[in-house]
Amino acid sequence: MNSVYLDGFSFVDDQDGNFYLTFDFADKAVSSYYALNSQGNLVQKDLNNGREDTGWSALLTECDVYGNCGAFGTCNPKNSPICSCFQGFEPNNTKEWNRGNWTSGCVRRTPLQCERVNTGGEGKKDGFLNLKMMKVPDIAVWSSAFENKCRVQCLENCSCIAYAFDTGIGCMSWTNKLIDTQQFSSSGLDLYIRVAYSELGKARDVKKIVTITVITGTIFLSICSYLLWMWMAKQKCNIPI
Repeated sequence: MNSVYLDGFSFVDDQDGNFYLTFDFADKAVSSYYALNSQGNLVQKDLNNGREDTGWSALLTECDVYGNCGAFGTCNPKNSPICSCFQGFEPNNTKEWNRGNWTSGCVRRTPLQCERVNTGGEGKKDGFLNLKMMKVPDIAVWSSAFENKCRVQCLENCSCIAYAFDTGIGCMSWTNKLIDTQQFSSSGLDLYIRVAYSELGKARDVKKIVTITVITGTIFLSICSYLLWMWMAKQKCNIPI
C-alpha cells in the first residue's frame, strides 16, 4: 500500500485499482468528516458539542456547479438570473431557459464566416468579443504562441471559436462548445469569443448608446448645477444688509 502525505491528506492506492483519501488532524480532539451531498458538493462537517457545522464547502455559489449555464452560457452569481448567453447567442430552449433550467445552453444567432462560405455565402471576416474577468471554459488547447499571435492563430483556424492568453500559461484556444465560464468581480482573464462581423456591429451600437447616455447625463447635470449656482448667487444678492 502506497501513501503520500500532503497537508493532512493521505492518498492511498491499494494496488488493486482502488484509490481513496484519508485525512488526519494534528489536533486529535477535533472531530470532522468530509461528505459528498446530494447536490454533488463536497463539504467538511465539524462536530462540536453535539452540533454539526459546515466548516468548508467546495461549491461557494451556484456558479461553481459545473456547466450550470450550459454551452455558450456564462454565470454571474451577482446577477438575477445568474445565467446569460454570450452576446451573439440566444437560448437553445427559450421555454426551459425562462423556467431557470439553463443546462441546454445557448446557440449562435449568426453563422461564422467559414459556415457561410460553405453554404455559398460570403460577408466580412469574423471578429472577437472581449469579455473581461472571466473564468475560462473547460478543455482548452494550449499553444506557445505569444499574445498577438494567439489572436491571429485563432482567426486563421475555422475550428477556433475562442481564445485567451495568460502570461503564466500561454495561449489557450477552444474548438468545441464553451462550457463552465463564469464572470468574476475581480481577477480572471480576458476571454475573446469569435462572432460574426454583424454581431460586432451590435456590440458597437450598445457601446455607442451607453457612451451617448453617459455624456448626455453629464451635460444635463452640469447645466442643472450651473443653474442652481446662479439661483443661489441671485438669492444671496437679494438678501438685505
